[in-house]
Amino acid sequence: MRTLADSILSEAKMVEVVRPCWISTLEPFNGMWHLSENGKPRGKFDAIVIAHNGKCANRLLAHSGLPLIAKQMKRLDLSSIWALLAAFDDPLPLSSTFEGAFVNGIDAYHGWPTTLQSCRLPKLVLIAGLSSVQQLLENRTRFHRGAALPTNTPGTPCIFDPQGRVGICGDWLLGSSLEDAALSGMSMASHIADYFRSDGTHAEDYAIGLHNEFQRIQGHDTGRFPGLEPKDLVTGELVQT
Repeated sequence: MRTLADSILSEAKMVEVVRPCWISTLEPFNGMWHLSENGKPRGKFDAIVIAHNGKCANRLLAHSGLPLIAKQMKRLDLSSIWALLAAFDDPLPLSSTFEGAFVNGIDAYHGWPTTLQSCRLPKLVLIAGLSSVQQLLENRTRFHRGAALPTNTPGTPCIFDPQGRVGICGDWLLGSSLEDAALSGMSMASHIADYFRSDGTHAEDYAIGLHNEFQRIQGHDTGRFPGLEPKDLVTGELVQT
């Protein structure tokens, strides 16, 4: 995804990317949004877009004075993901080479009780499922826990509160693919442009997704790959939105 973003940025105009940067506070003042990173001012803006989900985004919105958009963000339900990274000193004795492997359709879990409790995950059955590859994993391994791949969706490519001029976009609003991310971002950009072209008149007409009910959505453990799999009814409706 980084390569795609860099390619788009190379052809963009009037766009400034500041990195590394982690916005910790956003405050409304005199009709503008003032952003800061751990007390360091990062500029003031007419509108802001949050293309991020999870606890960090929820913390940003908690004191934004925008209860509707904060409520929608909290309704999102993401799948828990455990990723195992392993490095080997010598090539593996395989007939073909590969860079990554995914396990699908296996509803068995392996973990540590203390870690699972700290993550507030449901009670899981612990198994010794990695015993068969124990020798391979004695080199260098690391586990990472994250969250992605939504299990529900508001059925809209973006969310926008015209009163506060705050929007939300991301692949998780539509599904879980690069196509979903692109469609969501383009929809958000067009919607904000239309709002400012209207000079703020009839602002309520530009509210989108603030009251949508979240519906369950099906997906693969590794995300969606449009064009390589049949689309279910829910996903098909979202792409047409």
